[in-house]
Amino acid sequence: MPDPLEQFLIEYVDAVGGLADEIEPQVYDVLLPDAATPQRIAFDPDALPEHPLAQLLTFGSALLDELLTRAQQRGQIGLAFLDDVHLQPHALAQHITRELVLPEAITLRIENIRPLYVTHSLFWFEVTYLGEEKEQVLYPIAVDRYYGRQVRYLDELLSGERFADARRWAFADAQSLPLGRAYLAAREAVVRTVRAEMNTRHHQTQTRLIEQSERMEKYYADLRAELAERIEKAQARGDEVDSLRLRQDALNREEALRLDELAHKARLRVELKLANLLHVRIPRLFIRTHVTTKPRSAPMIHPGSLTLTWDPLTEKTDALVCPNCQRPTLELRVNRFGALHCVECNPGKVKP
Repeated sequence: MPDPLEQFLIEYVDAVGGLADEIEPQVYDVLLPDAATPQRIAFDPDALPEHPLAQLLTFGSALLDELLTRAQQRGQIGLAFLDDVHLQPHALAQHITRELVLPEAITLRIENIRPLYVTHSLFWFEVTYLGEEKEQVLYPIAVDRYYGRQVRYLDELLSGERFADARRWAFADAQSLPLGRAYLAAREAVVRTVRAEMNTRHHQTQTRLIEQSERMEKYYADLRAELAERIEKAQARGDEVDSLRLRQDALNREEALRLDELAHKARLRVELKLANLLHVRIPRLFIRTHVTTKPRSAPMIHPGSLTLTWDPLTEKTDALVCPNCQRPTLELRVNRFGALHCVECNPGKVKP
């Protein structure tokens, strides 16, 4: 089985309509559509003496950076559908009743079940850490555009094997959070991750800087001590010491310069940019329910409707939106005025 870099090259060449011919293990002749002649690419440095005109493709190489840039430019925004979900779950009403915690005083009656496509936007952020070395990391963040929540259940589907480029069903699309707001939510999530990573890296870098600085200061202190001893002996003999004192000044300047270089290398910077964006539409069951008070129950609530959603991908009821504070919840309570609210709300401040 090819290693990840070989697999990337093969898939990239196939995607752009080129040809990749493996002439021997880990050595390929590659012909891209915009090239006049084939290019020989090697993955094994030991193969270069036999193929002096080959380019080595490895992590950190200019060739890999060029291919990654081209690949990103070809597919920065995409649309896919995930339709292989079960849309007729058995005993859906029992599932909802079991997963939601509702006040004893109310009852839910399902009035209508309607499947709609919910858009999920997957943002790939490229983060470049710049310090003593340059390191690039990709952070994928998926946002459910109906609820505006970050989700993690798409992580294991990023291979794309279940995705299709056209929808199977004639369902309408559910309302979606504007893309700009979804992007801001995703960026905020990745910034939190990057900030934590930067704190860790900064601590490690400062610890290393202190150790290196102490070693360097000891090194120059030993040189100065040796030079001071030479000056003392020269003075005792009555010799000229001006050149030795100039050497002292030079050592001090050299030490300051080296310490400044160490501090400069220890500075950390981070660059963040959106590398790719994929919209995935997945059917979800929207369940319209009628909410009423059970006979002889208190407090009384005004009859109304409550829309729940059941996700066939996770086979779970989604956390609904609290009618009072709009936060996600799987548990509702009722205050003395008959108003529904989540457990996080202050019952005294819930609007009747």
